[in-house]
Amino acid sequence: MKRQGAWVGSLMGCLALLRFVLGAAAGENPILIGALNDSWGPTPAEVGLRDGLVKLGYRENEQFFLGIRFTQGDTDALLEAARGLVGQGVTVLFTSQPGAAIAAQRATTQIPIVFTDVDDPLGLGLVQSFARPGGNITGVTTLGSELAPKRLELFQQMVPGLQRVLLPYNPAHPYADAEVKVYREAARQFGMVLIEQPLQTQVLGDFMVLKQRRRRMLRVNLGEDNAGGLTRLTEAVQSEQR
Repeated sequence: MKRQGAWVGSLMGCLALLRFVLGAAAGENPILIGALNDSWGPTPAEVGLRDGLVKLGYRENEQFFLGIRFTQGDTDALLEAARGLVGQGVTVLFTSQPGAAIAAQRATTQIPIVFTDVDDPLGLGLVQSFARPGGNITGVTTLGSELAPKRLELFQQMVPGLQRVLLPYNPAHPYADAEVKVYREAARQFGMVLIEQPLQTQVLGDFMVLKQRRRRMLRVNLGEDNAGGLTRLTEAVQSEQR
């Protein structure tokens, strides 16, 4: 519930930012919002964005259009996808993952960019500072890395005697290395064995969990809405018994 509450708060912050951008760009023509992610389709962020704008009184397909480009786990294709949205003349770019935000920033210095679901925008070079982001980009950050120790602590409370935790992750994700290090240190502090498994697709992630299902462990899911697979905890304990 805390994770869900944080995510909702993040989305509400983005809606507030987008409402400001939309108001500044308002005119006779509808606003064109280009959404970009590296998932396998629209994520809850894009769905929530559309629903939130409608609730705020904006009429879809009249006052705004929302076009989504997703690259199905191919982070190398994000820049081309971002340039495609820029070429279509979008009014604002909305990104829901670090790689997408970086690609959007590289694709344009003129079109406003609003990002969400980014753990460390300062470390990734997206913003100059939290007080003054600079350039044409702004957004809402999360507490993904800071919450890693607390998540492992909750795991121990849920599964007394837990010793092994499976961590599938996408090595191509721009923040993967930094966040894996955080989980590694947290696991060491709690006396856990962290099984680090670099993967490229959700299918491989599910296969790895099936392969490990006879071992007692808790996993961090690769997740359709998180290419890094490091901040969305969705899987229950894998039973030792068949």
